[in-house]
Amino acid sequence: MATPLVKPKLPNAEVDQQLQRVEALHQQLKAENARAQELLARLKGEEYQSSLSRNQISPKPQDWAPRSHKSLGMKLDPYHERAKRLEKRAAGGNNTMGDIGIPELKAEEREIRDLEARVSGLEGRVRGFEGLPPDKEMALLEVEKMRKELEALARRRDAMFEGLVEGDK
Repeated sequence: MATPLVKPKLPNAEVDQQLQRVEALHQQLKAENARAQELLARLKGEEYQSSLSRNQISPKPQDWAPRSHKSLGMKLDPYHERAKRLEKRAAGGNNTMGDIGIPELKAEEREIRDLEARVSGLEGRVRGFEGLPPDKEMALLEVEKMRKELEALARRRDAMFEGLVEGDK
């Protein structure tokens, strides 16, 4: 009785599969929309707005209008002058700016290296006193005790060496 006006060209299984894909995409879009809405709410929130006002950044795009050519030109002139002075100084011109030159920097670098070497030497000397008591008398007693122990060990070493030499004969 009722005849379809349009004959389906795809089998039902393919239509069902495409429908599932569309539904999955729809769910993903819903999730992305929710995340975007949450982010927008945070950006419009009080915390973000207060940080904008603290940093004096205007969130309005109309305030971001480009500066005029004239104001940029005025800022560019001092940079050109500065670049010319630096080029002149690099080419051997006199140092009128009072800045430190390369030879001065090298001298300072040598001084710093010398100081670093001195500091590491002093640190090594200080490490030699590790483990000693803070009281001078106690520290001297400890040093004397260690000196006697060292002498005893040296005598023992010498005796062992003599034993080895006599054993080889």
